[in-house]
Amino acid sequence: RHYSLRKLKTGTASVAVALTVVGAGLVAGQTVRADHSDLVAEKQRLEDLGQKFERLKQRSELYLQQYYDNKPNGYKGDWYVQQLKMLNRDLEQAYNELSGEAHKDALGKLGIDNADLKAKITELEKSVEEKNDVLSQIKKELEEAEKDIQFGREVHAADLLRHKQEIAEKENVISKLNGELQPLKQKVDETDRNLQQEKQKVLSLEQQLAVTKENAKKDFELAALGHQLADKEYNAKIAELESKLADAKKDFELAALGHQHAHNEYQAKLAEKDGQIKQLEEQKQILDASRKGTARDLEAVRQAKKATEAELNNLKAELAKVTEQKQILDASRKGTARDLEAVRKAKAQVEAALKQLEEQNKISEASRKGLRRDLDASREAKKQVEKDLANLTAELDKVKEEKQISDASRQGLRRDLDASREAKKQVEKALEEANSKLAALEKLNKELEESKKLTEKEKAELQAKLEAEAKALKEQLAKQAEELAKLRAGKASDSQTPDAKPGNKAVPGKGQAPQAGTKPNQNKAPMKETKRQLPSTGEAANPFFTAAALTVMATA
Repeated sequence: RHYSLRKLKTGTASVAVALTVVGAGLVAGQTVRADHSDLVAEKQRLEDLGQKFERLKQRSELYLQQYYDNKPNGYKGDWYVQQLKMLNRDLEQAYNELSGEAHKDALGKLGIDNADLKAKITELEKSVEEKNDVLSQIKKELEEAEKDIQFGREVHAADLLRHKQEIAEKENVISKLNGELQPLKQKVDETDRNLQQEKQKVLSLEQQLAVTKENAKKDFELAALGHQLADKEYNAKIAELESKLADAKKDFELAALGHQHAHNEYQAKLAEKDGQIKQLEEQKQILDASRKGTARDLEAVRQAKKATEAELNNLKAELAKVTEQKQILDASRKGTARDLEAVRKAKAQVEAALKQLEEQNKISEASRKGLRRDLDASREAKKQVEKDLANLTAELDKVKEEKQISDASRQGLRRDLDASREAKKQVEKALEEANSKLAALEKLNKELEESKKLTEKEKAELQAKLEAEAKALKEQLAKQAEELAKLRAGKASDSQTPDAKPGNKAVPGKGQAPQAGTKPNQNKAPMKETKRQLPSTGEAANPFFTAAALTVMATA
């Protein structure tokens, strides 16, 4: 019966510790950061499950507290077995919820969303690469355009300077030609005036010749009649006048030829100057048109440069936007990866805790089966005791010896009870130490999980520290188990000593009384042995089962 109570206490404490571990894992899982709605829903589901596990833990602690409270008033094994069954059923339901289809669907959606995000990121990276190529091409074209603009500026400056020099030279030539043309104009004007004077002279001579001819004719006609002597003089005068007229005609022709030659030369030079002036004007127009075209080209190049710079700024802004989106997507992808990793770790922790919980459930189930067997054995023992009591009632003459034996046995049982209470205190003290060390180990384990920035060396040192503490705890528990075994051995020897003393005080003449009196002790001895053995295997029971199980769980 005491063993069954210990097993019940062990199973309840183990379930409480397992729920504590699972709850800690779920609380650690609650720190998962998620921007996606599925992650938020999964986080909410984990929080609900954590609350459910916390409630189950409180129930197990409540059962344990009720066990300690009701222990002095009696033991109700069936009620605790029923409560453990209900607790086990709730644990299985919570486990199914934790590893159910909703969790798998959420993880599947997260995988799909992660794949979509990766595809979008790949597309954005390709788009960014294409836009980078376009931007590089535009930069190259802009550099070439700037080079062309610079070259055009240099060429235009050189052409403008050359054109200005040519215009200055041609203006100098024009001014020089104008300077040379002015004397020619004056000479032509003077020649025209001389020609007019010669024409006037010729006209005057012609008029004089006509008058002379008329006068000579009249004189000839008059002299023909009366002046035969004056014929020679008249002919000489006529010859003189004709020679003068011929000379005048020759002078006039020479003057006309000189005037014509000067006029032709003037016209030729004037035409040449006009041609040069027209050529210079045409070149000036060409230069003006070239300058205007160059200005238009320069303005167009400036506009193109402005448009290219605006497009380049737009592309830079778009590139910055795309880069920012890429950084956001990278951060989101890293956050999603961290969240998924945290969810996986939380799931692994919960699965490990649930696996341990299943093992504890199996142990609890075995404990319940052993409890049933212990109850059956106690009922059989009770029937045997009742049968023995009936036999003892029939033997009224042996009541005193029976009473002495019973008193001695009661004294031994009292000593056993005191020793058991002392052992219980030691066990509870050991359990408290084990629980405190387990809490310390769990705290260290949490610190180990939370301190992700620790180096490998620090992690190894912390793991070695944990293993050393677990080893020390195991050694301490083993020593306490040995001490308890020694205490039980001493208690067993003490319990056998009072049984022998009443037999020595038997009344002479009643030699059969001690044999009859020892019968209840012989029936009770198997019960004591049954208390120290496991019902299923018959092995010696370990009162530190809970502490050892907790140590194994903490080490795991």
